[in-house]
Amino acid sequence: MKIGVLTGGGDAPGLNPAVAGVVERATLYGFEVLGLKRGWEALSVKENEGHIVELGPEIIREYSRMGGSKLQCSRTNPVSGDNDRTDIVKENMKKLKLDAIVAIGGEDTLGAASYLFERGIPVVGIPKTIDRDLYGTEYSLGYDTALNVICESAQRIAHSAESHQTIFFLEVMGRHAGWLALRGGEAAFADIILIPEHPFDVGHLKDVLRKKLDDSREQGFDQIYKMIVVSEGSHIKGEEEVRKDTKLDEFGHYSLGGVGNYLKGLLEHDFRLTRYTALAYLQRGAPPTQKDRSMGRRFGNNAVEMVKNGDFGFYVGVKRARLVKVRLPEIRKSPSLVDVEKHYDTEMLNVKQQWTDMAE
Repeated sequence: MKIGVLTGGGDAPGLNPAVAGVVERATLYGFEVLGLKRGWEALSVKENEGHIVELGPEIIREYSRMGGSKLQCSRTNPVSGDNDRTDIVKENMKKLKLDAIVAIGGEDTLGAASYLFERGIPVVGIPKTIDRDLYGTEYSLGYDTALNVICESAQRIAHSAESHQTIFFLEVMGRHAGWLALRGGEAAFADIILIPEHPFDVGHLKDVLRKKLDDSREQGFDQIYKMIVVSEGSHIKGEEEVRKDTKLDEFGHYSLGGVGNYLKGLLEHDFRLTRYTALAYLQRGAPPTQKDRSMGRRFGNNAVEMVKNGDFGFYVGVKRARLVKVRLPEIRKSPSLVDVEKHYDTEMLNVKQQWTDMAE
C-alpha cells in the first residue's frame, strides 16, 4: 500500500510529529509513504514533480521535534466552485499509485477532503488548528503550544507594562473562536479578555477598565498597569472584524488582525498611556509542546490504522480524552465556539470564575 500525506492551511506546532506518526506506523506494516508538499496544491497541479518526496524512518527522525511543517503548507482549495480540480487530483493519485491520502489540516483542508471523499477519493484526516474550534473533536494540533506561547509572551509584556505603567493590548489569534484568548488570558491573569463570541461596547470596556484601575489604587498599589488580551476576531457591537486587507483566499476568508491597535487608538484619549502588540505568527512558529508532540504521533499512528482498515471518509478526533473516528462531513458544521453563558463574564469582560465542590 502507498499512502500520501499532506499538511494544508496555516502551519501549526504538531504537524511534523503527525507526519512522523504516519510514517512510523506505515513502516511497521511495510507501507510506502509519499510526502505531498504544499498541501492540496501537490495533487491539484499537472506538473507536480517538485511537490513529491519519499518519506521513511531516517528522513522523518527529526520531524517530531520541529515546529511548522517540513512538507510546507498552502491554502489551495482543490474543490473551489469556479476552479474544481477533482479530476486532476484523481489523475495525480493514479500517476503516483497512491492508495490513500492522509490530510492534516483544519476546517478548510479537511472540508475539501470531505468533498473529495464524496467524489470517490480514499482519504482520512487529522485535525489541526491552534484555535481548537473544529466540530467533533475536543482537541486539534497546535492549541497547547499556542497557549504556552501566549502565557510566556504575556509574562514578558507584563514586565514592560509594569515598568511604564501602561495599558497593554495583547492580540492573539482566533477568527471565530476565542479559546486562545480565553484560556491564554486566564493563565496570564489578564485584566480583560475580549473574544469573538461576545461583541462588546467601547463605553462598557472603558468603564470596566476604569474600575480595575480604581480598585488597584484603592488597594495601595503604586505600580498600576493592566493587560487586555484580545482575539483577532473580536469586534465592537455593530461593527465588523478588523481586516488586514481586502484580499480573499481560495476558501473565501479575509485575513484578520489589528483590532488591538484599533482599540488602543480609541482608548488612548481616555487613558494616560496605551500600547499594543500582536503575537500573530509567533503563536504558530514554536517547537511543539509535549502534548502536541504526543498527540501528533497518536493521530498519525491511528490515521494509518484507519487506512489499513479501510475507514475512509473519517478523521481522528478526541472525545472525553479518547481517540474516536469522526465522519469528515462533520468538519463542515458550525465551529466549536466558546459558550459565553458558561465560560465568559460579560459584565467584567473576563473568564467566568466557576466554583465546584471538592471531594472529601
